[in-house]
Amino acid sequence: MAKSNNFFRMNAFPAAPRLSRSDLGLVAAYWLVVGPILLVQYGADTGWGWARTLPVVGATVLLDTATVGLLVGGLLPLFLRRRHWLGLALLPLFLLLSGCAYLRLYGALLGHGGPLSGARLVLGAVAHAKSYGLLAVLLTGKRYFEAQQKVLQLRQAQTESELRHLKAQIDPHFLFNNLNVLRGLIQHDPAEAHEYLTRFAALYRFLIRHKDDDFVTLAEELQFVDEYIYLLRHRFGAAYEFRQELPAAAELHRLLVVPGTVQLLVENAIKHNAGDDDDPLRITIGATAGALRVAHPRRPKRTAVDSLGTGLANLRERYRLLAGQEIAVTATAATFAVAVPLVALAPGPPKPALR
Repeated sequence: MAKSNNFFRMNAFPAAPRLSRSDLGLVAAYWLVVGPILLVQYGADTGWGWARTLPVVGATVLLDTATVGLLVGGLLPLFLRRRHWLGLALLPLFLLLSGCAYLRLYGALLGHGGPLSGARLVLGAVAHAKSYGLLAVLLTGKRYFEAQQKVLQLRQAQTESELRHLKAQIDPHFLFNNLNVLRGLIQHDPAEAHEYLTRFAALYRFLIRHKDDDFVTLAEELQFVDEYIYLLRHRFGAAYEFRQELPAAAELHRLLVVPGTVQLLVENAIKHNAGDDDDPLRITIGATAGALRVAHPRRPKRTAVDSLGTGLANLRERYRLLAGQEIAVTATAATFAVAVPLVALAPGPPKPALR
């Protein structure tokens, strides 16, 4: 299972050495302040006019920005993804290459050329680090702050989700309805009552086992939904019909979904739509390699149901934070459907579903 801390460490910083729009805004603001200072400094050091020092400042902006982009977007994530040895091995190479680029560039622009000895490379790396160091610190600090904000948002969404699951576990209406069904079965069909109690316990066992997980396999989620549908059929009879359109069984173990996703969508469908034994409401649960979809005809109940829409809003926020994707709601006069993104596991042996 993917836990929030591990998942975040893998996604807080981009894998490719590129800057986001907000990063570019910070870089632009930095050079708007520092650029004129460099222009004056280079002019004073060389005695050149603005026309000759301007290309030197421009080259500094390009070289330092590219270096910081590679450092913050390419080298730093190696440490965040626990590839410390690779990062430490590449760091000296990075510094030497940046020092070489620094010496070659300014040697060409300022006429300070010469052979690149080991000592000159080290001095060039140090001089270049001084040049781009402040920008690297500012950009790293900005990303760290954004990362902390993302962690706080994720924890808040998880807390809200856990509270919702805990409420569902002790919801008196849910317990009362199912215990009433169980009491009736005990009186008339003890064998079925035993099966009902087993399924009821399996449902709660799933909630407890995965209460701290950000994702479960689609196979585990559907197994949980089977228990939930079993309880619904005993309560509502044939008023609701369930149809599944799913990929091969092996794929179900390699696709991840937020725990309770299907149950919440099925629960919403039953809560807001009327079913009938003679004309059951068909709820279709379908999945592809990229998305899980729950759809049903719209058949609003005659008595309006009080709902704040917090369940769907919470689900939307969790997918946005955990998977970086949005859920899609399609509502027409005739149908209602919700599609949520599926996260694919790396290729490997399938994981058996647990009871």
